[in-house]
Amino acid sequence: MTTVTTRQLTQDMQAKAAALTDRAGLVPQSSDQPMDAGDLLFYLSETSMPMAAFLREHGLFTDEAGLHFDIAQFPVIHDVADTVIRDYEAGNRDGAWKRFDLSEDDDAAGNGTYLLIVLAALDLLYGPAA
Repeated sequence: MTTVTTRQLTQDMQAKAAALTDRAGLVPQSSDQPMDAGDLLFYLSETSMPMAAFLREHGLFTDEAGLHFDIAQFPVIHDVADTVIRDYEAGNRDGAWKRFDLSEDDDAAGNGTYLLIVLAALDLLYGPAA
């Protein structure tokens, strides 16, 4: 598992800001300030409590030390986020939607799309090809 302080995450994100926007789809929270860790952490803060617990079990969480992640777990998280999106698009509110206590349209973004953006951004910053 990797831990990155918010300060280091900010520095890394600023060094690759254009790629994070263009390739990972990360949209900064403010257009008049440089990208920072908060821009990425926002996407993680939009998950349901059961989804946050699932992410923690798979090594993706934040605490006072910074952002923790385990790249080896990204495929599992990616599959779940994809399932949330697919089920939403199909109108299926059972399965993943019940498991992660999702009920609103915004839940598809916070527990699906946003997680895919986080994974893409972390892979771009710290993945094998980084």
